[in-house]
Amino acid sequence: MSVRPHAVVLEPDAVAEWLVVDVDWVLRAIDRDGLPVLGYRSDGVPLLARDEVLAWLHLRSAPDDET
Repeated sequence: MSVRPHAVVLEPDAVAEWLVVDVDWVLRAIDRDGLPVLGYRSDGVPLLARDEVLAWLHLRSAPDDET
């Protein structure tokens, strides 16, 4: 993960750059894994809240609880 962005609202490409992943990963996380979206631009691009992305990254999944 790179330095946390200063912007509070991010587009998928900014989230991808911040997390050092590709944009497709971010879009899949939105579609399949419940990465929260604030809303959408008029052209359909999702907008994400920086702090919500951080919270989502810290969610525990079932495999996290296995020992």
